[in-house]
Amino acid sequence: MSIDRASYPGVPEDFPVTAVPSALAGAQPKMGLVEEDGKFYAPGTSPSEVIAAFQMCDDLVSQMVPYCQRKLATFEGDQEATVKAALKGLLAKRWCTDAQCVWIMHRVVRELQWPVGESALGI
Repeated sequence: MSIDRASYPGVPEDFPVTAVPSALAGAQPKMGLVEEDGKFYAPGTSPSEVIAAFQMCDDLVSQMVPYCQRKLATFEGDQEATVKAALKGLLAKRWCTDAQCVWIMHRVVRELQWPVGESALGI
C-alpha cells in the first residue's frame, strides 16, 4: 500500500509512517481503522496522527542535539559511541516507534554534522 504524502503537509518525505497494530475483541472478523475527513486509515497513519508524531519527533531532535553535545565528553569525544548510546536510550523510552527513533538520530547526526556511520544508527 503506497502512502499519499500530500495528505501530510509539513511532514518530510523521509519521516517513517507506520501503522500501529490493533486488536478488537469479538468472534466476528474486524478491522481497526481510523476515519478522518471521510477517508479511512490504518491506526497511526491518519494525517492528524502522523503530523502529531512528526511534531513530537521534531521536538525530540531539538532536545537530542544538545544532549548529544553534553554526552560527548562522557564518551571521550567518540561521536559514534555517543550516538549509539543516545539511540539505545531513546529506543528504551518507547516514546515513538523504532523507525522514528532512528529517523530522530539521523536528523541529530545531520544537525551536528558528525561523521557517524550507518552502523551507529542501528541500520
